[in-house]
Amino acid sequence: MFNQSKISVWYAVSSQKVVLGEILSHSGYDMVSLWRGIPFYQEDQDDLGYRLSLFDADGREIGAKAVSGAFVEDFLLSEK
Repeated sequence: MFNQSKISVWYAVSSQKVVLGEILSHSGYDMVSLWRGIPFYQEDQDDLGYRLSLFDADGREIGAKAVSGAFVEDFLLSEK
């Protein structure tokens, strides 16, 4: 089992990533449960570019999901 260290919230602009926030494992969260509970955004219309990435303890990206802008806003505000 991986020792997940963080979930990064970011926005894709052209070929760059703009990091909007991060949730770290030392914040008392079970990263696996948190990651599995995040809804995946079906990009059937316009791609708004909001993404989440799951990183392991060594800093490697081990998962990525597209999410809606409304979810990102709620997610970042609830984690503060």
